[in-house]
Amino acid sequence: MNVKRSYSIDLSAQMAVCDANYIRILQLLPKLNLGVRREISFAGRLPSGYVDDSATVIEVIEKFKYTSTVRIAQENEYSWSLYKTPEMLIRMYHDAKTAEVISYQQVRYLKAKYELPNKNMYQADEKEQINFLLSEWLCFCRQEGLCSSTALAEKLSAKSAA
Repeated sequence: MNVKRSYSIDLSAQMAVCDANYIRILQLLPKLNLGVRREISFAGRLPSGYVDDSATVIEVIEKFKYTSTVRIAQENEYSWSLYKTPEMLIRMYHDAKTAEVISYQQVRYLKAKYELPNKNMYQADEKEQINFLLSEWLCFCRQEGLCSSTALAEKLSAKSAA
């Protein structure tokens, strides 16, 4: 007998991932001022002989009293047409000390639970998986990346020079 069990949300587990992501982002980007940006490179040769020139960029794109919006994206000097590089927008809630992915690959308004099947082919727990992906990405950046110094975005330095 094959009984299909429906996905149920484990809110405490999801909040634990979001709370840990808040801490991980602060470890990589301690000052959450508007325009602050950090590049984390993974320079070096891969076992295949390919030279990895990619970098993860984390930057503050909005700053308010109780929230900030952070963009994290993989960038490289070549634009590859074969695949779309990962990009997320994360809302950081400073009063609750938690961080939640609000956009992944320019898709906003992710539901906590999707019915299966659905027209976008999302998994039932798509939002949970995306927050967990952020968790793994941030851990990888901390463990394997070569961090540049935290810098203000060029637009802010241009304003102060004027």
